[in-house]
Formats: sequence, structure tokens, C-alpha cells
Amino acid sequence: MKKFILVIYFIVFPIFGSDQGNVSHLNNIDIWWEDYGNKSNPPVLLIMGTNANSKMWPQELIDGIEENDFYVINFDNRDVGKSTWFSKEPLLIKVLKILPTSITEYFVEQMFSLMLDEEGKFRMNPGGSALYDLNDMALDAVSLLDHLNIEKAHIVGASMGGMIAQVIALEHPERVLTLAPIMSTPGFDTENLPGPSKSFTKSLKVTFIQNLEGKEREASLTTQRALSGTRYPFNKESFGKRLNLILSQGNNLYSGHLAAVGISPNRFHRLKEIKVPTLVIHGSEDPIIPLEHGLAIVNQIQGSNQMIIDGLGHEIHQEIIPAITKKLVDHFNSVK
Repeated sequence: MKKFILVIYFIVFPIFGSDQGNVSHLNNIDIWWEDYGNKSNPPVLLIMGTNANSKMWPQELIDGIEENDFYVINFDNRDVGKSTWFSKEPLLIKVLKILPTSITEYFVEQMFSLMLDEEGKFRMNPGGSALYDLNDMALDAVSLLDHLNIEKAHIVGASMGGMIAQVIALEHPERVLTLAPIMSTPGFDTENLPGPSKSFTKSLKVTFIQNLEGKEREASLTTQRALSGTRYPFNKESFGKRLNLILSQGNNLYSGHLAAVGISPNRFHRLKEIKVPTLVIHGSEDPIIPLEHGLAIVNQIQGSNQMIIDGLGHEIHQEIIPAITKKLVDHFNSVK
């Protein structure tokens, strides 16, 4: 069977340019996927993260990997894009939309106070109820590998995608060739790791209200601006053009991704079980998953390497795509 590269990613990022696509029924759901390049080359599978569909991957990154003789496959996670959606608009959201603004803002404040603990970290709820968890999402990826008759994969994941990548490496180690978590965490509730910045949590409240008001495009711009670092600032004009394709692919504001993260077990102590070559990529100014989370992964996985990008937030900024592409390709090629 072919060797494979599995790339997983998380939140709001640059675009895609292909209108091709396939839908396959895998792991009891429909999964939308597309591919690029020569199928005889080692494949690369791209997997997005929380509330993010496949069109958020930078096309330049895909092209760069493909041009280095890899076969690139990209797909929508469950509950976003053109794959099966599980979650619909909650009744509470419908009620909030018709309430006066002052009452809505009060409820939003209360909701966010429940999301964060006294240390400002996202509250986790292992063993709680949700429609699915990260293990289910990892099985979606593995099922796609099965569908494509691929035995092993280089797994690259960012943010929630990096969490899924860790789960695959832990629960399906026989399918993993190398691992590369990007801007990810062993678990938001890991002891002694900081929570998101106050400025970012404040922006989440603004975004939430913008979505309630039907301003989906403005909410996406607000989020992306809040995710940016000082060395690689937000470019509204550039991202605005990319956003059209992202939204047209299917943007589920009420996906169960955060609930899936919340009920899934912390992976920190188990990371020592991972024996495959690992590359951790992280920005020094990540406002939602601070750098300490990436360094914790490095410290737990023996022999892992790191790429720390000074002044980068929680994104793959256009200016650093060539450097990240080269680092990833070198990482893939370290294992033959």
C-alpha cells in the first residue's frame, strides 16, 4: 500500500481554489474530499479543525507540498463544509436572536463565564455528553485512509486538527508514519498551561453577537483579526477575498466540535507513548493556544523537533507558507 501524509488543521485560515470534489460514505457518515497531484506519489491528507472547512487550507501550502512530489487529499470534517452535519441551531440561539440587545449581551456574558474557569482556561468535561468526540473524528480520517487503500500516513494537524492527529497516533499507531501538530495542545485542561488571552476571549463575545445578528462575514473577520500576531498582522482585504470560498463551502456556526474537544480525555501523559518522528510548529503569540501548549507536546514526545515562529498568532500567515512548507517536506522526507 501507499505511504500517506495526513494533515489536520484548526480554525480560520486562507483559501483553496479547486471546485472538484467527491462524497464517500465512510464511518457511517458522508465525507466530502478532493485531491491534487499524481496518485502514484506519497499522499498527503489535509484535515481541518474546529468549525473550519477544508477551504481554509492555504492553496500555496497545498501546491508547495504537491510540487515536492506528494499526492494531496483534503476533506471536510464531520459537521462542517459538505460533509454530514450533526448540529443545528440550538433553541437558545433562536431565543437570543429575538431578545433586546441588552438582554442578549447579559446572557452572552453568563455563557462565557461558564465556558472559562477561574484561571481563564476553557472548561473541559471528560465523560460528558456530546454527539461525537475526537475519537470519532479520528476514525473519520482513518476510514478515508482505508477507502483510499492507504496503509500509513504522515499526520500533520493544527489546533483541534493537531488534537485529532495525536489521537490517531495514540489509538491507531500502525497508520502513522510521522506526526506534525501545528498550533495544538495536549489538552486545554493540562496542568500549568495558560488559557487563551483575555483579548481573544473578548473578541469571541463580539463574534458571538455578530453571528446572532446575522453578520457572519463580519464575525469571521473579527475572529481572524483576533488570531493574528504582531509580526504578521491581519490583512482585511486579502482575507476578505479568501473568505468568499470558505463561506461557500459550508460554514456551520453550531458544529459540535468544541463539545467534542471538551468531552475527550486529556492526552498529556499518554504522549510519551508516541514513538514516530514528530515536528511541532507553533507561533510565539498564539492567543487561543499559547506557545506553552506546543512546547508541552515537544517535551512529552521523545526526540521531537520544533519550529517556533516569532510574532505569529494562531494562523498560517501568507508570508510564512514557504518556510512551513519546506519544514514539513523535510520532515516527511526524513522517513523513507
